[in-house]
Amino acid sequence: MAPKITLTKDTPQYRNLRALMWISLVLFFLLVAFAYVDVGSIAIGSNKYNLSLIRLNKAIAYSVAILGLQVVVGYTGQIALGQSFFFGMGAYISAWLVADHSWPFLLTLLIVIPGCFLIGMILGLPALRIRGLYLALLTLGLAALFPTIVKLDSLYAYTGGAGGKLTTNKVTGSQYKFAPPSWLPLDEIAQALQNIPLVGGYFGDGPLSNREESRMWKFILFSLVAAFCFWLISNLIKSKPGRAMRAVRDNETSAAVSGVNLAMTKTISFGIASALGGIGGMIYVAEVGIASPDDFSSLVAIYLIVGLVVGGVGTLSGAVIGGLVYALIPDWASSTQSISFVPQRWLQGPTGSLILGLLLIILTLFMPGGISTAAKKVKNRFVIIQTQNKSGIV
Repeated sequence: MAPKITLTKDTPQYRNLRALMWISLVLFFLLVAFAYVDVGSIAIGSNKYNLSLIRLNKAIAYSVAILGLQVVVGYTGQIALGQSFFFGMGAYISAWLVADHSWPFLLTLLIVIPGCFLIGMILGLPALRIRGLYLALLTLGLAALFPTIVKLDSLYAYTGGAGGKLTTNKVTGSQYKFAPPSWLPLDEIAQALQNIPLVGGYFGDGPLSNREESRMWKFILFSLVAAFCFWLISNLIKSKPGRAMRAVRDNETSAAVSGVNLAMTKTISFGIASALGGIGGMIYVAEVGIASPDDFSSLVAIYLIVGLVVGGVGTLSGAVIGGLVYALIPDWASSTQSISFVPQRWLQGPTGSLILGLLLIILTLFMPGGISTAAKKVKNRFVIIQTQNKSGIV
């Protein structure tokens, strides 16, 4: 069947459609944020699934960390399983600076980004000599070491040991507060949404509390940080270094013959991925308020890889989907009480990890490119996008 819509790149129609798409996407997430600024639930049959800004903020943190994996795994082709190391590193550095030195969370990125980048480049040096499963085992071992490292007695003053590092300020004894600026009319917007006929009840009842305004402001800040990261990586993969990364992924020998510096490309990709992992860790600890060793175990590294595969390897949108899957699916799966034709006893116990694993198997069999790639294939059946050069449409 012929495509129903034909668009040509770099035309006003194409740009307007893309702008409309992005505006619609932003408005959708803002509406979801206002609807679930407090803990709410989505009912599907007899099952209820909780949704709140806390989970969405965690999804943002995971999405940024998975974006780092997209750089080193999806675009450079290196099998790296140690992203939880840098996810935890960013969280602990931020928690330490906030609690012990009274830094604002966003300001801690001045230390988190270069610190994770440099350590990532150093730890990425073995990738110059080994690859494949050996590199995967090496990086997975790195992820497994992290919880042990932060529990060392010599680092207790910085990490809090097995109990974790709270973000409570040591001087004031209070948690860092994300207070929205006075000029941002969050409460007015919420009340305006509540007054909409028929759907206003979905946005609560009455003015926002201080805690709800703080949650909304955190969501906006974290979304802006994540959007900036995605914008930078989008530009990177279109640039000369990005093309070099993809050339290394496709064929290292051909890339080297073409003049690509393999050593520099690999180490920089590890550095960028590590920096993004650190940013994700900062967002995560800013939301939960504590950096705990169990939150950055090797299991988290595996979950991040699962999110990468489920979302779609080598796609920017796949990182967003993967973050949402990691943040929501295990918890929602554990909340499932009944499914048609499934014995209830099968749904008892730790079903979250089980269903996530089954989802990974199903997607691998029927959607080998992940959800993002499958969605793109569906879109291509209805929309064709042409490119235009000086000689005409290609």
